[in-house]
Amino acid sequence: MEKHISKIVLVSGEISGDQYAALLAMWLKKIIPDLEISGIGGHKLKSTGIRIIAENPVAGDFGITSVLRNLGLHIKFLRQCARVIKKENPGLIVFIDNPGFNLALADKLTEFRKIYYIPPKIWAHNYQRIFLIRNLFESVITIFPFEKQIYERESIPSYYFGHPVVDLVCENNNSDDFSEKTGIEKDSPVVGIFPGSRTEEIRNIMPLMIMAGEKIRKKYPRVNFVVSCADENLYRFLKSILEKRKTDWPIWKGSAHTLAKKSLVALTASGTMNLELAILGIPMIVFYKMNTLNYAIAKIIVQCEYASPVNIIARRRIVEEFIQHVNWYKFIRIFSEVFEQGEKRRKQMEALKQLRMMFGQPDVSARVAGFISQKLHENNKRIS
Repeated sequence: MEKHISKIVLVSGEISGDQYAALLAMWLKKIIPDLEISGIGGHKLKSTGIRIIAENPVAGDFGITSVLRNLGLHIKFLRQCARVIKKENPGLIVFIDNPGFNLALADKLTEFRKIYYIPPKIWAHNYQRIFLIRNLFESVITIFPFEKQIYERESIPSYYFGHPVVDLVCENNNSDDFSEKTGIEKDSPVVGIFPGSRTEEIRNIMPLMIMAGEKIRKKYPRVNFVVSCADENLYRFLKSILEKRKTDWPIWKGSAHTLAKKSLVALTASGTMNLELAILGIPMIVFYKMNTLNYAIAKIIVQCEYASPVNIIARRRIVEEFIQHVNWYKFIRIFSEVFEQGEKRRKQMEALKQLRMMFGQPDVSARVAGFISQKLHENNKRIS
């Protein structure tokens, strides 16, 4: 069957991939107004107005045990996605992040042209996947310069346009109503709490962050804590945890970047938010906690010294990480060093500024969309 060369499918999974897919979709619509775009993703991709052909019912799974618990749903969704994409019959499929699912799906769609945007971090674990990628995809679009070199060494056409996280960070968030909505006076010190975007992740990490807040309050009684809610669907869950622990912290449902800019320090789950905080120059302390079995499996599979993408990218410890357990004496010492206006805080902020330069210039998504447009145009010329 002849492919629809003016039709493209975007395949994303978790919240960060959904955000990057949404940015890409918006730019593709600007560059090629008559392009028919459909997608597999979440509410961010859906908000761009493109046609969603499938939504993942278990997109928030965290850790191998969660995946195994919902394995039947994952397999059913995988088959559904393969079926609807074949029905769409697009000229090109762009896979975005989410390697476990996307590689399995790509393997079921061998007859289609495929590009991998934000490919697997094969340099961190399971390098052997690079050979599967070479067989399944015509090219990859990496988000770090060193990744491009790794893929090219294995004869995979690779391209680099910067990290799309710079497009997520809006420089001009309206924060006029922050004090009114949180009940915090304008000059009061704020510590931002960023507990993640998945329910199991929040369930594991939020109690640690509440305990951290209690320790901080003993030393700095004027400090206020505000919790960022990454998704409207998580609001009730976060609220129930705070109420159960009798913790009266306001939940901020506005832009996470607004809260970040108001924060002297951020306490954050490991993840994409770390990079967004780094771009904004906000000192942070990172928490990472899984259930015991998931962590034991991750230690075997992932050959990486750090948990935070900030440290992984820098290849050195810029921000402090507390993984699985917290030494509270060490925590309060580290917090004091980055909270107070001293040398340690200045050094971390300077290191974050240097890291920001690795992400490239803004409008990364526009450049990626331009590249994809070019690839579609090349295909059109071949066919005509």
